[in-house]
Amino acid sequence: MRKVLLLLFFGAGLSFRVVAQTQPTVETIKEGEEEEKQEPIVKEKPVFFEEPRPAWKDKLHYGGNIWLGFFGSFYLDASPMAGYEVTNRGTIVGLGASIIAQSGEFMGGPKIFVRQPIWKPVFAQAEYELINAPEYYFYNFVDRSTPGVNPEYKRKWGGSPLIGLGVYTNFREQQGSFISVMYNLGYPNYGFVSPQRLGGSDSPLVLRFGFFF
Repeated sequence: MRKVLLLLFFGAGLSFRVVAQTQPTVETIKEGEEEEKQEPIVKEKPVFFEEPRPAWKDKLHYGGNIWLGFFGSFYLDASPMAGYEVTNRGTIVGLGASIIAQSGEFMGGPKIFVRQPIWKPVFAQAEYELINAPEYYFYNFVDRSTPGVNPEYKRKWGGSPLIGLGVYTNFREQQGSFISVMYNLGYPNYGFVSPQRLGGSDSPLVLRFGFFF
């Protein structure tokens, strides 16, 4: 009987060992270890940096006067201007030109000007304008009561110093459209008689419309 019990105990232990050895091993994940995640590759877009605007460009100003009308005949005046701000108070010094067509005549010439802001939209301006035109378009012409196209009339150059005041129509900044009234200091001895004059045929007052930025 004792031999039978020993055989049964020995056989059970042997079978348990065989089963245990045939079980697959399970790998345990270490604490704190995480699987590496593969993130999608994103291509970076190139960044374009805008170059800063040079300070001198902020001091450039441009514009001019323009007038289209019928003063008894077709009349066109286009006067481009460009200036540079030379002081911290907004003083602008520049150059311009006048191109005028009236009654089949073409006139024009260069100018130099100074524009100074006074108060908000109000500004003062001084300029010297040099015009090439028929002689009867100047104050010192002998008889200006009967001007006209005549072979005897000659063309000449004449200078006109002008001063005046203007106002910008936006009423906020010293730029945009404007209206100004200039006085011809050459009156009545010399200077160009502008077709845009106010108050009579030989008036020294000149009305202007234009833009300036």
